[in-house]
Parts: sequence; structure tokens; C-alpha cells
Amino acid sequence: MSRSQVRISVEGLNRVVRGLDATQFVQEVDEETEAQTLLMANESAEEAPVKTGKLRNSIIASPEKVATALWEYGSDVDYAKIQEYTHKTQSGFIRNVVWRNERVFRGKILRLVRELGR
Repeated sequence: MSRSQVRISVEGLNRVVRGLDATQFVQEVDEETEAQTLLMANESAEEAPVKTGKLRNSIIASPEKVATALWEYGSDVDYAKIQEYTHKTQSGFIRNVVWRNERVFRGKILRLVRELGR
């Protein structure tokens, strides 16, 4: 069974952390990444086409921590990719949510970086 998923990560975090004792910062970034991933999974599920609810439920249940500040979500339902890319009225229900949330997520991480020196 293939798994359709989106990976949410913060690039460059290791570079920032190398010279700092930033345990608290890393935890805050991880928590923000988790919160944003859960939010996007829920939004994606709300926008997914629904016949039986299986696809929607699989998206809601899918967020998973891969590593610090690296989370992913998606669906393990066989037809998830087909629905994501070819549904007549609701295609892109995952991609569109990720695109809409990208700027907001970057802003939240940037705010945490700016607060580092304060």
C-alpha cells in the first residue's frame, strides 16, 4: 500500500543551533512545527472529497513526528493520490493547504528566531 504524504520541515535549523545552547529554541520550533502540521492536516481533511469518510479520517490521523522539527502528514488510502491530483472539484486539497500556510509558518519560525537574542 503506498502512502501519500507531505513532509513539513525547517531547513537550516542545524546551522542556527550549532553555536548556541538552544535547547529551548529547538523545542519551541518543534512545537510550532507540530501545531502547524496538525492544523494543515485538519484543513486538508476538511477540503478532501468525502464519500465514506475514509480519506478524510486517514488524513486527520496521519500527522507523525519524523525528527525534531520534522513532521509529516498525508494518507495511506490507496486512492488518495488520485483524488489529490484528479478530483473534478476538490483536487489539490493537500497541496493548496500547504501553499496557503507556507507564509504563515515561515513567519512563526522567523518570530522565534528573532526572539532568540532577546
